[in-house]
Amino acid sequence: MIPVEPAAADVEELDRRFVFHPFTQLDQHERTGSPSVIVKGSGARLTDIHGRSYIDAMAGLWCVNVGYGRPEIAETLKIHAERLGYYHSFSSMSTDTPALLAERLISLAPAGMSKVFYGCTGSDANDTQVKIVWYYNNVLGRPEKKKIIARQRGYHGVTVMSGGLTGLPGVHANFDLPLPMIRHTTAPHRLWEAEPGMSDEDFAQKLADDLEALIVAEGPDTVAAFIAEPIQGAGGVLVPPAGYIEKIQEVLRRHDVL
Repeated sequence: MIPVEPAAADVEELDRRFVFHPFTQLDQHERTGSPSVIVKGSGARLTDIHGRSYIDAMAGLWCVNVGYGRPEIAETLKIHAERLGYYHSFSSMSTDTPALLAERLISLAPAGMSKVFYGCTGSDANDTQVKIVWYYNNVLGRPEKKKIIARQRGYHGVTVMSGGLTGLPGVHANFDLPLPMIRHTTAPHRLWEAEPGMSDEDFAQKLADDLEALIVAEGPDTVAAFIAEPIQGAGGVLVPPAGYIEKIQEVLRRHDVL
């Protein structure tokens, strides 16, 4: 029996009625539904349920870096789904593919990295980073050193911890975020944060001074880590001034902050 493709209007109605969309104004979605139900992708192009084609300039959520519809990726997924669709890594259990991939990733990573922790999403990864930082300080006998500093307009995810680290008010509103141990410092937004005529070096120094002032005000013995995107994406594609990373790192080392 050949399956019957559902009508586009039926799928759109099912989506409107039954799918709980993240990052969405839900009352508006209830009224108007989705602007596009995407059904196919090839290269940089997407096709919706009505056959309209789009160029996906965001690569999904900035993660489909090699494009859609890659046959070699589809074939690899098929092979592994048939051979071993799932197994866990709890209690020292393992499978072959993660071990092989971990070796490859470490060979490509900057010097000093020696282990790979696998997660499902960026939010998940950042939650895990915070857990490891807290565990690290507990082991060192510093249970009070738990605060995490992020940046205004930064994006680190939408779970309870990573959503709090995100510096966008819309992610916090009505969710009781951020959690009490999270602080935010100045974003490298030249238009809003730099003084007129300020050089890159002076702007980088101002941002480093802002971070240091926050660490000192909170108490360095309570601040565990600083988290930042190399380029702030969702916050406006903010590129930090030259010398910023080096000056920030000096502040962190001075106060024993990861």
